[in-house]
Amino acid sequence: MKTNFKKLLFIGLSIVVIPVYTFAQDTHFSQFNNSPLFLNPASAGVFNGDFRVIANYKNQWKEVSDPFKTYAITVDGGLLKKKWSHGYIGLGLSILNDKAGASKMSLTQENISLSSVISLNDNSSLSVGLQAGVAQRSTNYSGLQWANQYNGQNFDSGLSPNESFSTNNFVFQDYSAGLLWNFRKGETYSTSNDATKANFGIAMFHINKPEQSFFNGSDKLYSKYVIHGMFYKGLKNTNASVIPSGAVYLQGKSKEILVGLLVKYNLKDPSKYTGNIKAAALYLGGNYRVGDAIAICAQLEIDKYFIGLSYDVNVSGLTSVSKGLGGLELSLRFINSKIKSRHSNSRYL
Repeated sequence: MKTNFKKLLFIGLSIVVIPVYTFAQDTHFSQFNNSPLFLNPASAGVFNGDFRVIANYKNQWKEVSDPFKTYAITVDGGLLKKKWSHGYIGLGLSILNDKAGASKMSLTQENISLSSVISLNDNSSLSVGLQAGVAQRSTNYSGLQWANQYNGQNFDSGLSPNESFSTNNFVFQDYSAGLLWNFRKGETYSTSNDATKANFGIAMFHINKPEQSFFNGSDKLYSKYVIHGMFYKGLKNTNASVIPSGAVYLQGKSKEILVGLLVKYNLKDPSKYTGNIKAAALYLGGNYRVGDAIAICAQLEIDKYFIGLSYDVNVSGLTSVSKGLGGLELSLRFINSKIKSRHSNSRYL
């Protein structure tokens, strides 16, 4: 009975609180390094290759409410890499759709990211990025249950909720910016396996604090500040590498801290001259979202292709309802690298 009460309480709160919480804090991916344009606009084009395509999917809270589902796809690349000796231009397009809870609170957003990447030396680069987007929020009131519809025994959808809304959707503009430092030295796939890679970035999303209201009110979306970093170290003369990383998100009164560790194992080194043998690597590990969940992660990289799969295990006070089950997340990536760039050291992991 106690568990049922908690579940009913959570569902009730999801009707009222989750739409508000969605406005206060953005959607997020546990595999934050596998969604770079949503982590920092300055990451557009910062990788070793011509163009990159990434798809992300997340499904969470299936055990306690209608599932929250997030889809995203990004395409980005570098321009003028062969013509400019000390830098290039990064360009990216990202599309995101998020649908949350019983209200089907939906966000659809399209962004264009533009970055300027400057080579500091043979091993490091600095990029500054701007992002501009247009988004639509919508909701479906018919899926909600209101206090006025409770007849003493159950909810009766035939009863009037006595609620009125100005609209069920609205459109807004959104602007963001970021700064990213990137470093790479050594060989990732080789007998020595002596690569050292690192990045550190800061970003600010929703600079313009767009209005967010279905009531023609003046509620605004909080600006979001992101600090993130990654360090990659090959364990010399072995097939293994360690990759610690972390990210901090600050948005209004909300704070999210993620710390993670992946261990990479080179399954196969590429052939040096013929190209007939393709590189392959397996990544195992995860990250911890402080006070909320542990994400267990496995990733496989074969030549230009990459797949990452993770699962969030809930460890917060919600475990009595969620049973520890959080959400499944999938990342797919393809990098085309036909043209050898003079900026090959600026790969973004």
